[in-house]
Amino acid sequence: MSIIDKIFTHPSMCDSSPVLIDIGASGEIHKKWKSIAKYSICIAFDADTREFQPVVSEDKGWKKLYSLNRLVSVLTNESSDFYLTQSPFCSSSLHPDNTALRPWAFSSLFEVIDYAKLPSIDLKTSLSEIGIDHIDWYKTDTQGTDQRIFDSLPEDVKNRVIIAEFEPGIINAYQGEDKLNTLMLYMDEKPFWVSDMVIKGSQRIDQEDMKSLNILQRKGIASFLKTSPGWCEISYINKMDNDSMTIRDYLLAWVFSNIEGQHGFAWSLAKRGYSLFPDDLFLILQKAVSYTH
Repeated sequence: MSIIDKIFTHPSMCDSSPVLIDIGASGEIHKKWKSIAKYSICIAFDADTREFQPVVSEDKGWKKLYSLNRLVSVLTNESSDFYLTQSPFCSSSLHPDNTALRPWAFSSLFEVIDYAKLPSIDLKTSLSEIGIDHIDWYKTDTQGTDQRIFDSLPEDVKNRVIIAEFEPGIINAYQGEDKLNTLMLYMDEKPFWVSDMVIKGSQRIDQEDMKSLNILQRKGIASFLKTSPGWCEISYINKMDNDSMTIRDYLLAWVFSNIEGQHGFAWSLAKRGYSLFPDDLFLILQKAVSYTH
C-alpha cells in the first residue's frame, strides 16, 4: 500500500473526505488535485457556462464532483450583475475598467459582449445545500472578488482551511476589485504563510499602437515586448498552530504540502503530528520527505 493510500484509509479520514473548492472554474479543474481526486469531494463553481458544464457526478475520477453553474458572491441575491467578456476567463460580477486597461495588449479580452442578471449565492449557503461545513483546499479566481468571498466565510471555517489560493490583480482590471496588496495585508492577520507566488501579466502598449502592427506581430507580441506584472497567482498554507487542528488535519496538511513542493514544511508537520497524536503513521511520514504523486 502506498503512503497516500495509507493516509486516505486512516480511520480519521473514513467519514471525512477532503473538500476542495474551485470558484471560477472555467476551462478545467485544478491540475494539482489529480493525485487526490479519487479520495476527494470537489465543488466547482462558475457563472460563465461557455467553458464549464454544470453536473453532479460520482465518476470522472472523483469520489464526488459537484460542478455548479452558480455566481458566488458575498450575499445571496435573486438578481446580481454579471458581465460576459470577449474571453470567458475574464467574465466577472465586476465591470471591467476599460479605461485603465486601454494601455495593455490584452485589453480586448475584457470587452463586454453581453450582460446578465443572475441569481447569486453566498459560499456558506451553497455548501450547506449540499451538506458541506468545512473547506480543506480553497482555490478561487473570480476576477476581482477573491478576497471578499473568502472573508464572507465564518471565521472558524477560514482558519481551518489548509491551503488557500487566490488570483488577485496588480493593475486595475475591474472596477472596485480586490487586489494583491490588500489581499496580502488581509492574510497577514490570518494563520497562513505564503507558499508560492507566480506573477503573470501582459505587454504595455496602447490600443492605437496595437492597430499599427501586422497580424504576425500581434500574435507574437510577447516575443518582442516585455511582459509587465498584471496579476498574481498566490498560495497560502495554514501554519497549523491552532490547537483545534485534528490528526486528520495534520495528515491532509502533509499531503497538501508535498503537492505544493513544500517538503520541509511537510517534514515538520510529520514530527509535530507525532508529538500531538502518537500514531505510527507519522513516523512513516517523517521518513518520506516527499512522495510521488
